[in-house]
Amino acid sequence: MTGISPEARACLIRYDWPGNVRELGNAIERAVVLSVGDLILPEDLPEVILEAQPPAATVVPRYHQAVRETKRQLILKALEEARGNYTAAAKVLGVHPNYLHRLIRNLNLRDELKK
Repeated sequence: MTGISPEARACLIRYDWPGNVRELGNAIERAVVLSVGDLILPEDLPEVILEAQPPAATVVPRYHQAVRETKRQLILKALEEARGNYTAAAKVLGVHPNYLHRLIRNLNLRDELKK
């Protein structure tokens, strides 16, 4: 591990850190474990950190719900196009297969995919 990408750093700075240093340490440790390259990328960070908004930003209350639903639809469509092949779907989406699996888990798509 050589460092943190500028995009991941921006996500870390934007997050409010209600758990303070312990939460930051846990997030970095998790990202190091999940990272597949030399740099920590945004997709290696927990979803809650990726979705954080700058403190001064006024956000429409339904923003996160819309983002979550958009992610769900994109994943389902990519998996449909890839005929259920997770690696091919990840390639279509431009993400690492590990990140796709994490998104599926975080968005509670497992049950929907079993149908």
